[in-house]
Amino acid sequence: MRIEAVVTEGGGWASGRTNPNGGPGTIELQKPLIRSYFPEIIQCHNGTINLQLDRPLQVRLPDIVTPPLDWNPAAFPDGERFGITAIELDLAGKSHRAWLYTAEHSPHRFNNVAEVLTGTLDGIALGVRCAIHVRRVSQLLVI
Repeated sequence: MRIEAVVTEGGGWASGRTNPNGGPGTIELQKPLIRSYFPEIIQCHNGTINLQLDRPLQVRLPDIVTPPLDWNPAAFPDGERFGITAIELDLAGKSHRAWLYTAEHSPHRFNNVAEVLTGTLDGIALGVRCAIHVRRVSQLLVI
């Protein structure tokens, strides 16, 4: 299934862009803990691409679900689970291997913003149109 999207601004937590102390972002902190479940994370950029999807997408069964990981015990004393789902990201006429990243406590879990992990890409900027391809899909009509 192909879903059109536009690159939108995130909170800056994943990359560390908004870290007041200038320290690492959440992805850099989580990588060592997620690596044993999702080795490809090591090749990913230390941040996520936030995509405002043109259609709703709810990932109920990710390809990978981690157990609760203690990456930030002060904020999440019981740990946090992460869902990882393989996708393709179409950007500027090229297809890139990528993954939907679903953090258990993310504010994006229940809106139309998808957080995407992938390598460093040229052409990423706010407002750029792109698309994701989800391989495993069950469509559901909700009224």
